[in-house]
Amino acid sequence: MSLCRSPLRIGGSISIFRPQTLRLTSNLRIHGQPSTYPRRTFSSSMPLREIIQPVFSPEAVHPIGPYSQAIKANGFVFLSGQLPADPQGNLTEGTAADKAHKMCQNAKTVLEAAGSSLDKVVKVTIYFRNMDDFKEVNEVYAEYFPHKPARSASEATKLPLGASLEMDIIAIQ
Repeated sequence: MSLCRSPLRIGGSISIFRPQTLRLTSNLRIHGQPSTYPRRTFSSSMPLREIIQPVFSPEAVHPIGPYSQAIKANGFVFLSGQLPADPQGNLTEGTAADKAHKMCQNAKTVLEAAGSSLDKVVKVTIYFRNMDDFKEVNEVYAEYFPHKPARSASEATKLPLGASLEMDIIAIQ
């Protein structure tokens, strides 16, 4: 394998100096305007713990497996699936609206622990065990996300802990 002696430029935003090193910069232009995001440089020599930071909130559902409630990385917050449950994993009883409120409150708590908030959410995915709950959940969802982030919704046969709803989120910090 030969080493690159000079940088290889790919679209002006990625430079490869050696096969082991990848440098990313946010020097992107959208419709001819420079990016307003701060310039960040990463390389494979940086410890991952400096790039990827786990987030934990004791007030939200504790992870039931080997994962974090959320991860902060490069100015974004990636929430794992949020369930309508208390921190011990006891599912919320009641209507689909009651469950949607609890799920959104858990997401809010984890986002705040990450230094973000519901108004910085850019993408939401909601999983329904029964798509007939869509309308009722939508009404609650609109209260928490009036800025209308991008969203996907799908029906799933089974969800963790036997929950009827689950939501994961991508937000900016």
